[in-house]
Amino acid sequence: LDMDIVERDIVRSELVMSNEIFLTGTAAEITPIISIDSKKIGNGKPGNITKKMMQEYTDIVMNKNDDYSHWLTEVY
Repeated sequence: LDMDIVERDIVRSELVMSNEIFLTGTAAEITPIISIDSKKIGNGKPGNITKKMMQEYTDIVMNKNDDYSHWLTEVY
């Protein structure tokens, strides 16, 4: 997706001021967060970056992106 990534600790107040938030995990995959404590994040819908990440992830796990096909293991 050609974007710079910064990994750092954040404080709770930064979350509610964010334009978009998503969480990742093995089972959760990429999950958009649209509110925290009933406070809407951004416009209350998944943001553009989140949607792009979700699509890219789906393409990879569905073997639609040859650049990452070596990450996958067939299960029979």
